[in-house]
Amino acid sequence: MIGAGAAVGGAWAAGAVCALTETGAFDPAGPELVVGTSAGSVVAALLAAGMPPRELAGLFSDDRESGTPPVRPELSARVRATLRDVPRPVPIPGNLRLAARTLGRPGHRALRTAAAALAPRGRGDLAPVGELVGAVQGDRTWPARPRTWLVAMDFDSGRRVAFGAPGEPPTSPAEAVMASCSVPGLFAPRFIAGRRYVDGGAVSVTNADVLAGEALDEVVVVAPLVTPGPLPRRSAAARIEHRVRLHIAQRLSWEVWRLLAAGMSVRVLTPTAEDVAAMGVDRMDAGRHRRVFETAVRTTTAQLAAEAPPAAAHAEIDGVA
Repeated sequence: MIGAGAAVGGAWAAGAVCALTETGAFDPAGPELVVGTSAGSVVAALLAAGMPPRELAGLFSDDRESGTPPVRPELSARVRATLRDVPRPVPIPGNLRLAARTLGRPGHRALRTAAAALAPRGRGDLAPVGELVGAVQGDRTWPARPRTWLVAMDFDSGRRVAFGAPGEPPTSPAEAVMASCSVPGLFAPRFIAGRRYVDGGAVSVTNADVLAGEALDEVVVVAPLVTPGPLPRRSAAARIEHRVRLHIAQRLSWEVWRLLAAGMSVRVLTPTAEDVAAMGVDRMDAGRHRRVFETAVRTTTAQLAAEAPPAAAHAEIDGVA
């Protein structure tokens, strides 16, 4: 389960998955199911397509001195340009009707959905991201193993959709990734079978509870936007970032509780204070990708060496039970 985090969070998630693999805690060919949301959908789709985790570093940086060449250099360069040069949105709310339906409802999910609906109309185009996923995958079919679910939100109904799951609208992994990454206010909704879809983070940054009905023994949640605990609050932006991360942690704690109640053990990996410092507050800052990836590999390796048993992980999300 790989959560949202925009471009910088995607770099952290890639580094965390790399650490999981290199420490032997995770076999990319072994999981029954891989789920991704937003930037996490890119990482999930590429892992499911067979890309070695260490090569994911090349998606987020063209630093050739690092020893990790870019993935599909021309396409990777276009992806980075897409994330760097997002056009200004149209200053009109994306979907006032959806906002009106959800604003009066209680809970974290309704607040996130309403905020997404009220965001200005994004104009960015994620076609290069879809082209990269399609080029690595080689065809338009979903892998049989690991099964792959990529989470988006229907921008007209507010319904969460896990593309690739039984009963969900048919589409290709590349199209599903573009839908899952269509952040309201930055990128235009993605049309699939005549309906508009946006970033799955409009429902939940992690969406771990989408697994509640599955017969799984263990779930690993990679959560780039969850706070690791109290952080230095050096600026107004940092204080806002901290509050956002606390809000996300509360939602994730509830999602993990649902998985535990279903009999699964859960391992949650989050950024450390050092990671958060490396990530900064601009989640689209391409200049931070390499540093964030390498920091995540190092700090996640240390977390794995010292972590509690997986089933206890839910109690350690910033103290939120």
